[in-house]
Amino acid sequence: MNYFIYLSYATLLFCLVFCFIHFLRLIKLGAPKDLSEKKGNIAAAILYSNTGAMLPMQKESAYKHLPTYTAGILFHIGSFVALLCFLVLILDIFTSDAVSIFFFRQPFVSALIAFCLWGSACCGIGLIIKRISSKNLRPISNVDDYLSTILVTLFQIISALLFTFYAFDQYLHKYLSHGTHVGVFCTYFLIAALLFLYLPFGKLKHVVYYFAARYHLGFFYGRRGTWPPKSDQ
Repeated sequence: MNYFIYLSYATLLFCLVFCFIHFLRLIKLGAPKDLSEKKGNIAAAILYSNTGAMLPMQKESAYKHLPTYTAGILFHIGSFVALLCFLVLILDIFTSDAVSIFFFRQPFVSALIAFCLWGSACCGIGLIIKRISSKNLRPISNVDDYLSTILVTLFQIISALLFTFYAFDQYLHKYLSHGTHVGVFCTYFLIAALLFLYLPFGKLKHVVYYFAARYHLGFFYGRRGTWPPKSDQ
């Protein structure tokens, strides 16, 4: 199992290095250059770009697909929860169970995390099914769209299973062999390694570009006085 743990650590470092390279490229590009006359509050527009502009009613068509929009939000939340739990698990291993005594080994906390991750994973599965079955989405979907969503969903599923074991360990250990537990841990670190390897190269790297994109939108519409809308001021 140690080999899988070290593999996930190595791929996480690999992922962070390449994400940092993407970040440096953004910094090198510098701030937007706009010759238009400034008519609005750019700072307020940038704030609105990351808050009010993300609401479904402010988007072009998201308000027509509220279940999908909600599933996407929950899926993203689950992704960050799963990544945070992975980082805590790393700290747990390096601190000789100091964290697990407080965090992982609390059945209620583990059960709550497992419940959230099972829910977000179901949202991921639903989004994959919709992308495959929708006559509107299928023609504009590529391999990266499917692979990215599948990898993140698998990571949420295996994370949910791991925390289910943590939450109900005192009951499950009577019915599950030691090999089953080891297999879940190995699969967990293997899927994490695959996710970290792919993240800097596929659409998942928008975790780096998201804030830059929202900044540019806020700058553009804020300079022209379009954002935030007058009704929101």
